[in-house]
Amino acid sequence: MTMRCRTRTWQAGIICLGMAVAGTAAGAELKHDDGSADGRKSLGGSGEMIRFDLGDGPRSVTGVSIFGSRYGLPEPPEEDFLVYFLSPDERTVLATKLAPYRLFERGDDRWVQVDFAQPVELSGPVWVVLDFRAHRTKGVYVSYDTSGGGGHSRSGLPGLPSKEVDFAGDWMIRLHVAD
Repeated sequence: MTMRCRTRTWQAGIICLGMAVAGTAAGAELKHDDGSADGRKSLGGSGEMIRFDLGDGPRSVTGVSIFGSRYGLPEPPEEDFLVYFLSPDERTVLATKLAPYRLFERGDDRWVQVDFAQPVELSGPVWVVLDFRAHRTKGVYVSYDTSGGGGHSRSGLPGLPSKEVDFAGDWMIRLHVAD
């Protein structure tokens, strides 16, 4: 049995606010990280991609959590970033959600939870793609973890060929699902 730890703040360690077991009736937090960041990046002109397998039958995706921090001007941009869900071959956009940039603060990386007002019904393998439309004066550093050796993460955006990441790990992006 794999225990999952939902975290909210990053300080010299991890503060656990609750536990969820993958596949429970109460829902699950799917992840490919151990909660400890080994680096971070901002991808101008591209996006952070991570693959999850939701199994057979539709599952309700209720949100995502991202470990990172905003950079740029002191006040967050008055705009949204995009969360795409792509087919396994990366060719079809299955769903798109918007979330406000203001969820991210400047400074130390921390867990930011994005809850969707309307869940997305998905099944099987899917790619989650973040598009912060980052550039020199605006963006989000997303952390990555190398403890699992990687294999689930890429960089890219819908309609463009994706690329291997240049680190042996996975983005610290987690998927929230309900059964």
